[in-house]
Order: sequence, then C-alpha cells, then structure tokens
Amino acid sequence: MSRIRLPRQLYPWLPGHFRDLYHWLNFTEPTWGYTIYRTTYTPRSHAAFPRIIDVTTAANEFNRTPFDEMWAKYKPRVVEDTSQFDGASIDQVRTHFKAWVTERDILDCFPSYRMFIVKDEESFQTLQNAPLPEDLPQRLEDMQRHYVKVVEALEEDPEPPFPGWMKCSLSGIFDLWSNMQEGSYLEESYSLRPRGTDVY
Repeated sequence: MSRIRLPRQLYPWLPGHFRDLYHWLNFTEPTWGYTIYRTTYTPRSHAAFPRIIDVTTAANEFNRTPFDEMWAKYKPRVVEDTSQFDGASIDQVRTHFKAWVTERDILDCFPSYRMFIVKDEESFQTLQNAPLPEDLPQRLEDMQRHYVKVVEALEEDPEPPFPGWMKCSLSGIFDLWSNMQEGSYLEESYSLRPRGTDVY
C-alpha cells in the first residue's frame, strides 16, 4: 500500500488530488514536480534538450486549474550526467532514483518520490519538434505522437504485461500525477491506456 496519505478532512474546498499537494507545499517542501533523467547526449539532443524541458513543463501549465499558487511552485528536478547516464537503461536509472529517495527515507511518500521521467533517445525523437500544448491538435493520435517515459520506482519485478514503466503523452503527464497523488500505482494507469496504443 502506498505511503501517501491524503488529508481528506482538510481543505474541503479543494479537489481530492490537490489536497495532499496543497498540504505538502505548505508544511513539507516548497516545490513539487517530476525528477527528469536525461539518458541521451547526442549533439542534436544537446541543442534541443532545454526546449524539451520547457515543452514538458508547458504541458502541465496548459492544464491549469484555478489554483495558480500551486502551479507556480512546480519545479522539475533535472538529472544530467553524461558519464553516468548516457545510454543508461530504465533499470539502471531506477536503481539510482530508488537509492536517492531511500537514503532520504522518502520513497513513496509523495508522487515526486515514487515515479520519475526518463528522456531517452526514443522519446527525444518524438519530442524534439513537439509543438507547445496550445498548438497541439486535439486528436488522440496527434497528442500521442509526443511522449516521455514514466517509471515506477517500486516496480523492480513487475508482472507482465506491465513492464514497470509506460509511455506518457505530454497531455497526460499531470493526469498521471493526479492518479498517483490519489494513491494509485502506475500499473493501474498503464491498464487505462486507450485501446490500440501503447501511450497513455
């Protein structure tokens, strides 16, 4: 069972998935957001990577709620190290992430510490020319052309068909966060992918 506990009796004016986030920002840490690992370091990726981070963040900002105070505190943690992560597998990155959160005793205490994003060469190819969310066509097949890989930190030996991670469209990044904020696991969101696609 997830260690995340929602303060459901507090902040009744907020939707459920915002209550814990609001509580966290006021009493635990001043910011929130995904950890993003970069595992491709080609010359083209060097030039495009800053924009890719901006596009990923803009996808969250485009899905704004009335609670702008919380969006202003969204700060992704970007991990870049050519010597350590160039060509690293998802399992290798998971080991690094899990060691980091375990050392701090925060594994599974908050979505920031139970899942993370990997931007590898495959996802880079889909993101390098991705439009900003407001310019993205609203057809499902168009939205799913651009994706990141989201990894569950807890899944070391996942049961098939779930591989322990999944492709997530830019428009699905915060939707996935809210699912995890509610205490769900990544495998549950994996099972909700639209039929005929491998992108959430």
